[in-house]
Amino acid sequence: MRSWDPRGAESRSSDIDYGSSYYGDEYDGREYYNSSFDAPRRAGAVVRAGRVVSGVVCGAVIVLTVVVCVAQYLAGRRDVPGPGTDAVAAHVVATVVAIVAQLVADRRRGAMSLLAACVVIFTASILMFTQWWG
Repeated sequence: MRSWDPRGAESRSSDIDYGSSYYGDEYDGREYYNSSFDAPRRAGAVVRAGRVVSGVVCGAVIVLTVVVCVAQYLAGRRDVPGPGTDAVAAHVVATVVAIVAQLVADRRRGAMSLLAACVVIFTASILMFTQWWG
């Protein structure tokens, strides 16, 4: 292959031709395509809505856990009554359950995803009723 030298003279750069027929004329890109493989289908609207709602609820549970832990820490440093270790433990357990269930909801499809999203919402509801509204 000849390339143009910036000084105006032709020079020989290499013997390899990287032109349009690099892969040969018979290559059409189909050797990696498996026609028996179907692309994964998109989840239904109900499952996607469940994931969104449970994701927001899971985030709220995490924020509440941080708030309760900080309140307990500050209460202990200032010698005032705080939420207590039972409230902190309940929030930590609920956060772990919600995060695991949200991960399952995000990674699975169909009814399993919707069930895991319901577990997140149910866990947050139990936490709210027993620790905040009780």
